[in-house]
Amino acid sequence: MNHKVWLTVFGVVAALLIGGGAFYAISSYGKYSDALSSWDTKVGTIESLERKVPYPNKSNAEALEEKVAKYKGSVQSLYQSLNSYQRPLNVTLAATEFQQLVKNRVQEFRGIAKSGGLAIESTEEFQLGFDSYSSSIPPPELVPVLDYELEAIDHLLRELVVAGAESLTAFERDPIPGEAGMAARHESGVVHKYPIRLQFQSGYSAYQQFINSIANDKNFFYIVRVLKVENEVKEGPFKQTDDEAGATTFYHSESGEQASYDELVNWGQGTASSEEIAAAAAEDGYAPSTEDARVLMGQEKLNVYMVVDIVRFLSPEEVSEAGKQTTEDSGSSKRR
Repeated sequence: MNHKVWLTVFGVVAALLIGGGAFYAISSYGKYSDALSSWDTKVGTIESLERKVPYPNKSNAEALEEKVAKYKGSVQSLYQSLNSYQRPLNVTLAATEFQQLVKNRVQEFRGIAKSGGLAIESTEEFQLGFDSYSSSIPPPELVPVLDYELEAIDHLLRELVVAGAESLTAFERDPIPGEAGMAARHESGVVHKYPIRLQFQSGYSAYQQFINSIANDKNFFYIVRVLKVENEVKEGPFKQTDDEAGATTFYHSESGEQASYDELVNWGQGTASSEEIAAAAAEDGYAPSTEDARVLMGQEKLNVYMVVDIVRFLSPEEVSEAGKQTTEDSGSSKRR
């Protein structure tokens, strides 16, 4: 009886062991098959890549060269159209010559401003924004760009005189890259901007003419980046009542201020003759207007603040040279 129980237990245990072993063998074979299949696929991919030529064929190379040539042509065409708004840099100008050129341009502009009726605040201190070079020589490598900027500033301010502005109350030139306190390079490797800041007073027509001259200038490319206009006349002309509408308009002979209706009443408006009113107004310094209409718009006195970018577009050759210089500087800094 005991032998039968032992054999039964042994048979059950043996069956479990055989079944577990079979299950493990089957599952391991499945994983092996999947791994082998993945390996065969990768080997096939590698062999396929090895049989391919890793270089473009003649047809593809010619198509790529054609696209590159077309792109270069478009870039050159764009530069030529933009280049009409600028002049080449004067790379032969010496630093000492530039310093003398600044002095000459400043004296010339002061004379033009005086004859054109443009008052300059602090005339003796005005140096077209190149104050630091009135007593020092600029770095030789910056002279071509500074010369370009000087000519653009002089041209812009002459347009302000031609427009008929009354006074230049403030002018400032931002340092360009390479000058004291500035980074060594421009943010853009294609377009360089040289900002200037000016504030002036003018009438509306002079302001409009100056803005139009900037937008249509053919010698330099300017961008008005900031424009703030303040009208000194905070209120419009007073509205006339029916009684005021028939009254003669009087203006002060010195200030140009228009007489109010209350002043007209004090002079006898409505009770005295026109001759008596004119005589009373003359005693107070007023004279009757000879105009047959009232000008409501366009006679304002404006205070204008502007930030203008003088823009220079680099040629493809300059861009390429700047890229080489950047690469060389990067390589030398890594070696250090």
